[in-house]
Amino acid sequence: MKAKLSLSVLLFVGFVITITVIQSAAAEDPRVKMGLAALWTFDKDTVQGKDVEDVFGKNTGTITGKPNQIDGFRSEDLDFDGAVDLIRMGEDIFFPSVTMEAIIKPTLGTRNPIYDKYNYGIQLLDNNNVGIWIRADTANAAKHWPSAYVPFPADGEWHHVVGVVESKKSVRIYLDGELKKTTPAPDPISMAYGAAQKPTIAYTQHLGGIWYAGAIDEVAIFEGALSDADVRRLHTLALAVEPVGKLAVTWGTLKGAMTERN
Repeated sequence: MKAKLSLSVLLFVGFVITITVIQSAAAEDPRVKMGLAALWTFDKDTVQGKDVEDVFGKNTGTITGKPNQIDGFRSEDLDFDGAVDLIRMGEDIFFPSVTMEAIIKPTLGTRNPIYDKYNYGIQLLDNNNVGIWIRADTANAAKHWPSAYVPFPADGEWHHVVGVVESKKSVRIYLDGELKKTTPAPDPISMAYGAAQKPTIAYTQHLGGIWYAGAIDEVAIFEGALSDADVRRLHTLALAVEPVGKLAVTWGTLKGAMTERN
């Protein structure tokens, strides 16, 4: 009995230490302090059947179609066909101020929605400009769609895109860590306009439905409007061989440890 009790105590202590180490490593990731709310890496171990794991939060996405999992900017990514493939989140995500991040290699020449909440999102237009837009809460129809767009490079390479909504102030688009354009947006995002819609990746319901064509990697959502310095830091982290703190790995390990314990 004593031997069994001692073994149980040791296992429990080891479990507590493991969780503490894992949480500490994840907390070292600067993105946590920036307000990270969701992160879909599309790495092989985070895509199981039709489920795409949010490795930071709890917002699992469901795949429609059959996007190919291929070598991405970091580890694996998903390559979307522009006709059927998309991911729809199970839970809503809404913040009055919000930051959206993705690393993309799109097929140019068509409109490509990257991340879409119906009342805000980041996308490419068919003129190959990439940008951010919101549906503003205002009775003035001429001011319904504040947006900021810049030309997307036609080099066929991966590029880091960040869109920022600062509530009642502006929308901003960043490309490869640099602020490219700011547009005034004095009216907030219309909560009512997107209330019934869940976030999607590689798809928008606007205009009868539009799908993204090309590869997407490392999609992240942050609560709040990140600063220029924050976005530059995100770009530096994106270029790193491994994320600081290895957030995706540590969070997945923590979930696994908790499952085994229970």
